[in-house]
Amino acid sequence: MIDGGIGTNIRSLNQTTLSALVIPFPSISEQARIVDRLETLNSETQRLASIYQRKLAALDELKQSLLHQAFSGQL
Repeated sequence: MIDGGIGTNIRSLNQTTLSALVIPFPSISEQARIVDRLETLNSETQRLASIYQRKLAALDELKQSLLHQAFSGQL
């Protein structure tokens, strides 16, 4: 624990204080698991974005078709 401050307010921050900080990292296997999960989520996000774009395009086509039919008296 760093004495002399609360939150980000540290009175004295020097090399000795920084060297004493312990920053834990996940194990290599845990890091690999996290990367795999993130890659899966990224793939799923891209898939969903693609579906969303196709649906937007289809809705735009439908709108244009309906407008054309409405103004040409076909509805």
